[in-house]
Amino acid sequence: MKLNSSIFKIIQTRWTNKSLLFFILIAYANLISADNFDDGKKAYLDNDFERAVKILEPIAKNGNEEAQRYLKIIYESGYKKPDYKDGKAAYLRNDYKRALEILKPLAENGDSWSQYILSLMYESGHGVEKNQEESVKWLILAAQSGVPKIQYDLGIRYFYGYGIEQNYNEAAKWWRSSANAGVAESQYNLGLMNYRGIGIPKNKEIAKLLIEKAAMQGHDKAQHRLAMIYALDEKDFQTSLIWLKKSAKQNNAEAQYNLGIFYEKGYGLQEDLNKAKEWYQLAADQELETAIKKIKTLKENKDLEIQLENKTTIANLEQESSETTQTRSLENKLNLTNWLHEQIENQYVIQLASVVKEKDIIKFIENETFNNDQVGYVEVTINGITRYAAIYGLYDSYEAAQNAISNLPPSMETKPWVRKIEILKKILN
Repeated sequence: MKLNSSIFKIIQTRWTNKSLLFFILIAYANLISADNFDDGKKAYLDNDFERAVKILEPIAKNGNEEAQRYLKIIYESGYKKPDYKDGKAAYLRNDYKRALEILKPLAENGDSWSQYILSLMYESGHGVEKNQEESVKWLILAAQSGVPKIQYDLGIRYFYGYGIEQNYNEAAKWWRSSANAGVAESQYNLGLMNYRGIGIPKNKEIAKLLIEKAAMQGHDKAQHRLAMIYALDEKDFQTSLIWLKKSAKQNNAEAQYNLGIFYEKGYGLQEDLNKAKEWYQLAADQELETAIKKIKTLKENKDLEIQLENKTTIANLEQESSETTQTRSLENKLNLTNWLHEQIENQYVIQLASVVKEKDIIKFIENETFNNDQVGYVEVTINGITRYAAIYGLYDSYEAAQNAISNLPPSMETKPWVRKIEILKKILN
């Protein structure tokens, strides 16, 4: 109903009788209420109970008995006002207009999950104009209500600066609140922040506790990270292996790859190249680049090993008898098995190649221009088979050995790798 022009003129006049003005405004308000009541009644008669309730509720609250009577009839008929579940259902079936109609009033009245979905709608532009600031506003309101899952999402926004200024302290604050409530994702993310010192002081003890809590809830990334903490920080390969297997069995590609490393190098268990290849392949199947490269390298080494073992030609066989004495002399000189037994376990050597025939490993060493004081081979047993592994140098740290690889003969066709003496000793003959 529109204001009558004569009423406008009366209101616009400078009244000295304020009481009269008051009564005119009351009368006008009653006209409005009556008009609204008629609309509510019509909606009721049309069975549009939702619209009827929306119109009649404020009138009923002002004491209109007829509006109260109609509301009572509507509710007694079994009608219920749409709630969050109805709004969520509309959102999930992509009926964003209906979702907005239901959820926005609920969000404005403080319902946290309605605020959360409203935030998602503004973030993606579903049913509303896309607006990151509005999205963050509703997400903050929802997080402030104390819902841990929503607090985790707000932490993500702050950490990556998505729709809001990046703020690691705020990310840590919300993840801490969520982590305390037991959300594994928040425990893991906050653990990584502590481990790496991202935006907060580095604290590996707190990091380990948080990551372990997430790992115990079955969080595969946390299980993998915890395995690496035990392996790299504490040199506890047995415990590392337990968590690595848990993560790998959950199809975590990085854990599968590292489990392959453990089997190939013999960290915490017996070396088993076949098992290593199985785990490498599972990781490669998930398109993990390092695993794909590893499988290619193993294949190349295998091809080279076959070449080394089959390299003996008829001419070589003819010369074999005349070279027997010389070969035995070389065996004594190059066989470093006893020497390696005497070395300190926390030192390192470079492994160059591994074959099943002793004469082939000797030929391999002879064919390259090594410093003979630093190269030789050791006898090892892998899966019940004796093999001969060429080794080079002696180093106090993994890094020193890794750096020394660049000084090896460039003509060498194998791909060398660093081995810890402690591991090699376990398979020496």
